Amino acid sequence: MNAPVVLEVEAPWLSGLRSPVNRRPLRPYRPGLLTDGDRLWPCLDTIPYLRTGREAVREAAVSALLREDPVTALVALLGDRKDASIPPVRPDAVRAAVVRPGTARRAMELLDYGGMAPYLLHRWSLPTYLSGLALLEAHAPAGARLSEIGCGAGHFLRAWSRERDGDGTTGADLVFSMLWLARQYVCPRARLICFDTEDPFPLAEDSADVVLSHDSFHYFRGKSHVLAQMRRLCAAGTLLVGHAHNADRPNHSPGLPLTAEEYQGLLGPGTCYDDAALTTAALTGLPPRPADREALREADAFAFARGPGTPPSPSARLVLPAPGTPLRANPLLHGAAPRWPNGKFEDEYVQPWPYLRGLRRPEGIGADVAMDSSPRLEALVRERVLLDLPPRWL
Repeated sequence: MNAPVVLEVEAPWLSGLRSPVNRRPLRPYRPGLLTDGDRLWPCLDTIPYLRTGREAVREAAVSALLREDPVTALVALLGDRKDASIPPVRPDAVRAAVVRPGTARRAMELLDYGGMAPYLLHRWSLPTYLSGLALLEAHAPAGARLSEIGCGAGHFLRAWSRERDGDGTTGADLVFSMLWLARQYVCPRARLICFDTEDPFPLAEDSADVVLSHDSFHYFRGKSHVLAQMRRLCAAGTLLVGHAHNADRPNHSPGLPLTAEEYQGLLGPGTCYDDAALTTAALTGLPPRPADREALREADAFAFARGPGTPPSPSARLVLPAPGTPLRANPLLHGAAPRWPNGKFEDEYVQPWPYLRGLRRPEGIGADVAMDSSPRLEALVRERVLLDLPPRWL
């Protein structure tokens, strides 16, 4: 049985964490529970659940924890959806994900992730993932404390936390089950917190050097509030907004996108990119080229960097894993050629990008290969033919 991990009484990551309701510091109450003096908040697998407006979910988890039943509490939290538009989970299936741990793929099936599962499982190959890595490489100093808002299952946190062994790496998301997947399969040592960006962020002021929102900012309703909260976390640091959809262009995903001028009006002066240019930078190893106003209008999505001074010289520390890292053939490859999860995946990600259309199993590469400095291996990793995947992923 995979028993949920309850809170350590003196957990260092609790420092600076505040209630989203009364803004008081959160402190341990008993195993698996935090208190702000007025109410109790669940905290399982060291993931505080601080989402407001979900009293039934919070109370169900708290009640189970007071009965010393952390499994039932975790099932309640894992069943919480983004909103009512998402079909409810099957409680017995969610319980199976908790008590019989398997692969990330199996967990997503039991959590009824549906069409979201292929995106998460194969995000390592996607142009939007490469663009985020290139944005971080170009603007985030090595070793900086990173907070990602809307981190999903923690793909970027995994890449970043390797430099710090998880220390100083924080991920936040609205959906608890996303963070649970991150904890179980992707970045076990990162600090993970579940909260709603419409509330005051529960994180301490100046708790990060870099704050990132990638492929998530266009979903936020109160964008001015979110930006103000992100800036509060890194007042003297770097603010990065990546893969923000362009309202003037057709997009495959829902959201509340803005035009280039509207994003720039919110964010203020800084560096602007066509997000596709960042993907190209990751594929080629060349520095990304900022876009002018006219080029931005034609971009499907944007990326923005706001921060002090000149960006550091780009390096390949995130796109390319460290020497000796085990690699495996991209699981999209079935035999010599790829098999795409569905038509939407192919239309949205594959058709616009030659590196995915041309994905083929490499000749002369065995099952056990490790990263080295050879140009051929570097090219295979950049083009996502070979991947550095987490254990128990597929």
